[in-house]
Amino acid sequence: MGIDTSCYTTSVALIDDKGYLIMDKRIMIKVKAGERGIRQSDAIYQHIENLDILLEDVFGSFDASHVKAIGVSSKPRNNPDSYMPVFNSGLHIGKVMSLCLKTPLFLLSHQENHILSGLWSQQLVPDKPFLAYHMSGGTTELLLVEGYERMAIKVIGGSSDLKAGQFIDRVGVAMGFSFPCGKEMDMLSKSEKEVDTSIPFSVKDSYASFSGPETFAQKIIKSKQYDKARLSKAVFLSVAKSVEETLINSKSLTEWKDVLFIGGVSSNSTIIEYLSNSHRLKAYDIKPVFSHRRYATDNALGCAVYAKEKYEREAGGLNGEY
Repeated sequence: MGIDTSCYTTSVALIDDKGYLIMDKRIMIKVKAGERGIRQSDAIYQHIENLDILLEDVFGSFDASHVKAIGVSSKPRNNPDSYMPVFNSGLHIGKVMSLCLKTPLFLLSHQENHILSGLWSQQLVPDKPFLAYHMSGGTTELLLVEGYERMAIKVIGGSSDLKAGQFIDRVGVAMGFSFPCGKEMDMLSKSEKEVDTSIPFSVKDSYASFSGPETFAQKIIKSKQYDKARLSKAVFLSVAKSVEETLINSKSLTEWKDVLFIGGVSSNSTIIEYLSNSHRLKAYDIKPVFSHRRYATDNALGCAVYAKEKYEREAGGLNGEY
């Protein structure tokens, strides 16, 4: 079983001992209209309510005694200083379930959860180092990932200021979309062929800067001389071109070929289309691999995958926290 309580989604997932998906349940955190985020305390309150609903749903049709191991995302990244209060919601529930069911509890980071979920969605078990581009509202990081069972993650690029999702959401809210704005902007711009606004992009080495492009887009909105679909498309293309440039520049840092895209921003139609068809990436022998869209966004599947593999490799059926 996997549990993930990120900033904007409460998630629970179940897989069987062969790795097949049994259940994938999620509830989005509600954000007030016009707001560009939510306070951690308010998100924690919603997570607790959502977990009650999700677990009642899960165990209404699944025998809890069959749970062999529980995986919970306990922090944003896999480093000692990484902390965010919202993850305590899932961690607390996971610990209580572990004690009651006498089931081992395994902890991982939200970022590791994303990587494992993305790999699972594409049926990949890498045997060589690869890159993962984690693109969301709270993270835009280019990661060198070594190993699969014992994952070592090193940040080698990404964004130096605003995150890609922040750039998208700030422009989207200014245009009147509901936060988070990416999905609605994507749907509106999906069939848009013309882009009459060229938003610049800024990249230094393997790091992009989105503060300048955001300022540029906000000026266009203030002028009131714009089309929402075309401006949305231009924002996504600015992100895609930034990503393309950082990937090419990172080639000098280390040897790799495949890059796995994870996080909600990486499920955007324009970004996927641009990077998939990039002649520049092909020229540098860079192969973009996109998580299945459902598993690019926040979910608990990676936590369940982690619990299964850790249980089989280390727990040996014993109770306790690992």
